[in-house]
Amino acid sequence: MLRRQALAITAHLDSDSARIQAVNDWVYHNKGFDPNDQYFVVSALGPTPIQVMARGGFCADKSRLVAAMLNSIGIDAGLVMISPCLYCGFIHTVVEARYEGGRMVVDPTWNVDYPTGDGRFLGVTDLSGTNRGQERVAELRHQRPVTDKIQNMPDADADLEYAVAMNWDRNLVTRSVAATLQLMGYRPGELFRPRLLEDPKLFLIYLLVFLATILMFASLLLGRGVKVIIKSSTVSASPHI
Repeated sequence: MLRRQALAITAHLDSDSARIQAVNDWVYHNKGFDPNDQYFVVSALGPTPIQVMARGGFCADKSRLVAAMLNSIGIDAGLVMISPCLYCGFIHTVVEARYEGGRMVVDPTWNVDYPTGDGRFLGVTDLSGTNRGQERVAELRHQRPVTDKIQNMPDADADLEYAVAMNWDRNLVTRSVAATLQLMGYRPGELFRPRLLEDPKLFLIYLLVFLATILMFASLLLGRGVKVIIKSSTVSASPHI
């Protein structure tokens, strides 16, 4: 369903940047912005992208849907969480996606993107440490009607100074994963947020596969251990010639 809708929205477009904009615009106008209380199996995982498509949702929900729709048509995309300071809590969620010129940020809560005026768009790195985000919002406030939702957009929602796709400092596990990625030659801060974290169904599938793999190896090791014990017992019980 996600892929079918995304393909319908972008059928007449010939660039990834235009496809990203179109999907962002569609999600902005689709349903409302109230928190979506639906979930799949576990409430802590939140609503699935399909449930957000059907019922709408707040910033993280809408962004989850945009990222899922873009990924379904082959465009790399992931959520980015915005914080007002280095160790503050997160206050807003947007999407960063890969387009033909690099990476670009879109915001389905306020229907915002960040063009440069020469056909390119700004990503998280481009916006971080600048006031270009706030300037873009001010520009849109002048362009759109006074009744448009963007008139109430907080400037902090366009400040990506402390925006991250993953909170690698969250705990020992995430810090260990980040350290491992660095040793492997990756830059954790530049990676897209894994899809399985934004699709509860996908998360549970991966979790079940992981648990099944662990159980399989445990069973094999246990079986091998039993065989060794039986063989040792047989040898010990055999009469000496």
